[in-house]
Amino acid sequence: MSLNADQTAAPVMRQIPRRYVALALIVVAILLLGALVFIRNHTALDSTGKTETFTPAPASLLTPVTHVPSAIIDAVGVTSPSTTITAPRATGNPSLWQEPTHGVEALPVVFFYGAEFAPYAATERWPLIVALSRFGSFGQLGLMQSSSTVAFPGVPTFTFWHATYSSDWLSLKTVERYSAQDLTGGGYTVLQAPDTREAASVAAYDTPPITFPLLDIANHYVLVGSSFTPSVFDGLSQAQIAVDLATPTSLVTQAVVAAANEITASICAVTGQQPGAVCSGRGVESADQKMGLRAPG
Repeated sequence: MSLNADQTAAPVMRQIPRRYVALALIVVAILLLGALVFIRNHTALDSTGKTETFTPAPASLLTPVTHVPSAIIDAVGVTSPSTTITAPRATGNPSLWQEPTHGVEALPVVFFYGAEFAPYAATERWPLIVALSRFGSFGQLGLMQSSSTVAFPGVPTFTFWHATYSSDWLSLKTVERYSAQDLTGGGYTVLQAPDTREAASVAAYDTPPITFPLLDIANHYVLVGSSFTPSVFDGLSQAQIAVDLATPTSLVTQAVVAAANEITASICAVTGQQPGAVCSGRGVESADQKMGLRAPG
C-alpha cells in the first residue's frame, strides 16, 4: 500500500534528536541576549550626546589654571599644612604603558578614568590639569560641576569630555564614564566607555566597587580617588579657585599645586625626566624627594 505525503513526512520529523532542538533554543536565546545588550549599550552612549550639554571653559578661566607661574610652583613645593595630600603610588609593574602619538612615536600614557557626577573626580581634575599643562597644552576644556545629590555636592570643576590636548612628552587618554545628569529612578547617564586597554587598567587598579577617579601614569604610578578632600573647594566657583592660584599662601593653591607637583614628579619619572625645565624645577624636585623618586641633588 502506498503512503500519501502526510504519512511520509511524519516519521522524518520524529527523527530529529531532542538534544539538538534544546541546543538550538539555547543558541537562539544567547544571540537574542547579546543583541539586547548591544542595543542597550549603544543606545545609552548615543543618546547622551543629545542630552549632555558641553560648555567650553573661557580662556580667561583656563589661562590662570594652565599657566601657574614657576615661582608659585617652587614656593609651594609639597607644602600644604592644612590639607593632607595623597601622592600617586608606585605599582611595581615594570611594563610601561606607551602608545603612538601622531602615528609615529610611542609616548607614555597618562590615563584618567572619571565621572562628571563624582566629587573626587571633580577635585582631582584641578591638580591634574595644572600638571599636564607643564607637558603640553589644552585646546579645549569644558565647565562642569559634580552632582548636587552626593557628598560634597556641586564641586566646581572641568570635564575631559570633548577635551583636546597635545604634548611632545606624553599621550593623554581620558574617559568620563558617566555624566552629572541624574536618570529617573537613580543613577547617571552613560557618557563614554573605556577601550580594551583602558578597561584593563581599571580592572587592575580600581577594584569594585569602582571609585572615581583612577589616575594611571603609564602603568608605573596610580592614584585611586583624589589627592585631597573636595571640601577644599567648599563655596568656591571655578573663577575664585583660578584667582587663588596666583597666591602661594592660599590654602587652595597649596593643595592644588602640591598635588600637581607630585603628579608632575610621577610623570617625569616615566618621561626620562623630560622636559628638563619642568622636571628639574625646585617644586618638582621637592615632590621627588618626598616620594622617594630621586635622591636629593
